[in-house]
Amino acid sequence: MKEFCSGAPRCGGTPKVAAGLAALLLSSAACSPGDDVDGVERRESHVADVFDSIRTQAGTFEDFLLLMPKGGDLHSHTSGAIVTEKLIQWGSEDGACVNTTTFAASNPCAANTVPLSSAPPGSALYNQVLGAWSMEGFGGPLLAAHQHFFDTFGKFGAIQINDRNDDSYANVMSAAGRNNQIYIELLQGFGSGAGAAIANTVFQPTDAWDQTTLLARRQQIIAHPNFAPAIAAQAASIAATFSGARQLLGCATSSPDPGCNVEVRLQVAANRTGTRVAVFGQWVFAYELAQVVPEMVGVNLVSPEEHPNSLQFYNDEMFALGVLGDANRGVVGRNPVHVSLHAGELIPSVVPDPSHLTFHIRRAVDVAKAERIGHGVDVLGETDGDGAAALLRKMSDDHVMVEICLTSNRVLLDAAGDDHPLARYRQDKVPVALATDDQGIFRGDITDEYVAAVVDQGLGYRELKEMARASLEHAFAQGESLWKERDKFKRTVDACHHDELGSATPSMGCSSFLADNKRAALQWKLERQFADFEVKTLR
Repeated sequence: MKEFCSGAPRCGGTPKVAAGLAALLLSSAACSPGDDVDGVERRESHVADVFDSIRTQAGTFEDFLLLMPKGGDLHSHTSGAIVTEKLIQWGSEDGACVNTTTFAASNPCAANTVPLSSAPPGSALYNQVLGAWSMEGFGGPLLAAHQHFFDTFGKFGAIQINDRNDDSYANVMSAAGRNNQIYIELLQGFGSGAGAAIANTVFQPTDAWDQTTLLARRQQIIAHPNFAPAIAAQAASIAATFSGARQLLGCATSSPDPGCNVEVRLQVAANRTGTRVAVFGQWVFAYELAQVVPEMVGVNLVSPEEHPNSLQFYNDEMFALGVLGDANRGVVGRNPVHVSLHAGELIPSVVPDPSHLTFHIRRAVDVAKAERIGHGVDVLGETDGDGAAALLRKMSDDHVMVEICLTSNRVLLDAAGDDHPLARYRQDKVPVALATDDQGIFRGDITDEYVAAVVDQGLGYRELKEMARASLEHAFAQGESLWKERDKFKRTVDACHHDELGSATPSMGCSSFLADNKRAALQWKLERQFADFEVKTLR
């Protein structure tokens, strides 16, 4: 079986937790895994005390966080999540070359380049490529870091990632499994450029950007002779990717990789550096792809939020997504397509027009009907509508979750400590969950985000556990939630109310509910993991 962990921070398997930590947990675990909710809270309180006693012990508390169940990662870009060493290895195997000045890859090899195969691990060129394709060792100022990050995608863009989707998924799934996650959502284009190309042929320069016109153009895009074959090809590619990834991970063998324990869902991420027409075409493609690919559950936007096209077309794109969402919900039998949007990933030093700091999150929530917001860093500067306080109340009332990417926000936006809005989101009861964004480029993983939540944001075990639960509560996995009330992890639905929380042998009624609702089943699995984690001696 292939090794997917090369170069990753936690490649040696699950480390043995310090004996002192194990003994503390064992002595504190006064409750059995089959507690009722009150019993779970008592057990949780014991573990929280243990965590508080070790949180200043470097290494020990990190081991604790590595082994802690973490639910899902809802904000992960596939190309940015792959371990950079893997990208270099794949380029070398595929005959790619690299320019020794710009470190941009090419395949076929361009002039004035050298084969990647001539840069073995540890060599000077290898280390230069590693630094150019990731944030490894980068020590420049904020704006330079911001630019370097976004430039990395173009530098390794010639690596045939799309031809290695199974390897890519295996790499990301393995990382999630080793870090005790059971669910991830991956963002990619998934061939949606075909929709953009068609859209460019059916829209006219004089077209109004209104509901009637957009719905008419949507129908034309779908009816185009190139559209259905592109959907079919992408659906087949996704199916092959999942099959190939599980084979590479050895999921059917006696020694499966931890990644086999990870459920994967997908979002089509339209590229906001294009025109509004191109973005609309990508989203039309996404909505139709979701009708034939069960794992395709949502839409998003990627690339720099401050890009000129993003700023110029932002309002039009929010309106268009609202129109497409209403149209999809208006047809009985259509698969739901959820909306998560990168919004508020801005600070004054990166955006040329400061007015954009005042409304992006509000329009994403109000107009595009976003169910989740990625980043949301500039929320306290939003003045649109009734201002930031009202926006936070609305997000809390409507259960609009924020995907918190602490490492990304620190490195690219200098948002950390008190300058990060996480504390305010929590204070205003806006649901939040930790996410990695681009863990391969940032040279980290989800455990590092949990470490940052403790060290940088001062959070404790209860808060981390709540965010892990929120990650599955707001996952776009199919079906109903396990919990009776949204974002209140106190009482399960009636079908499971009399069962031991997370029991390995739920009642017939609860089993039936879990079988019919993938999201609830994942949540039940997480509670099982928490019970084991909190009760047993950590190994």
